[in-house]
Amino acid sequence: MATRHYWKLYPILLLLLAGPEAWAHPTGNLLVVGEQVLWSYISPVEDPDHKACIMSWKPGTDPIVLLQSEYPASDFMLSARGEEIYAVERRYLAAEDRFESRVLKLGPGKTAEEIWPWFPDSWHVGEAGFFMLSDMQMVMGRYPGVAVLEKGGEPEPYLYFGEPVRKIRHLEDDRLLLLGEGACWLTDQKGKVLQYWDSFLDPDAPEPPLGRNQVFDADYRDGELLLAYWGMRQYKVIHPDGRQEVIRQLEDPLTPHWVAYSNFGKLLFASRLVFTGETPRPHLVRITDAGRILSVWQMPE
Repeated sequence: MATRHYWKLYPILLLLLAGPEAWAHPTGNLLVVGEQVLWSYISPVEDPDHKACIMSWKPGTDPIVLLQSEYPASDFMLSARGEEIYAVERRYLAAEDRFESRVLKLGPGKTAEEIWPWFPDSWHVGEAGFFMLSDMQMVMGRYPGVAVLEKGGEPEPYLYFGEPVRKIRHLEDDRLLLLGEGACWLTDQKGKVLQYWDSFLDPDAPEPPLGRNQVFDADYRDGELLLAYWGMRQYKVIHPDGRQEVIRQLEDPLTPHWVAYSNFGKLLFASRLVFTGETPRPHLVRITDAGRILSVWQMPE
């Protein structure tokens, strides 16, 4: 398992071929905090050992590596509480065939404070989304539900929703966006449904990547739902009146997996995935309110 080829395919291909809690989405996410956009990837992009990094970008600047992991086969998952940014860093211990994670709080510049030390992680902490209730407690997606995890403890049920949940996203005003198999719910912290969407998957999707006809990520703003539809290689918006609109169609080998709303447009993240041992290559753009598509971060093929 711990081969050079493994690092090249990790995390996207390996997770997709695992169970539902693992292949819910490529590991990582897009996070917007004020005018700052952060995402997780690997650095350098061609790194065969898959050392994760946190990238940062603001309009008018070039993306920079904000934080670099020291560990092979590592990943970062990101969340914010107000202006405070948190990261779950995960590493794979090849000799023991297991994962460990820790929780960091990002400080000014390129600094980070470890607030939860390394702990054995058989729960895929943060992989299906998370947010911090405090520095001692987090809420996380844990298929098929939502769990709460105390520092040093084990996950316990946070809310009973009644439908399988593959990913969670914490929104403003303490609302939650819950992404299921073919539906999405806007809820309060107790799981009360405020808005509901379904019928956004095309059952006749032609040749979805790896056979997965799924939406991998979603975001919500002002009654509008933004989707990264992996199965159709497209980004879709569901408007408040229920109308569905494809705002960007990709072609093979680009595959969409993250989305986010920002004050300067919709952020759409894809990767060039060829599944031949070559490392994925990023493709991040933003679509302005006027409909212009502007590149944020891309690598030459």
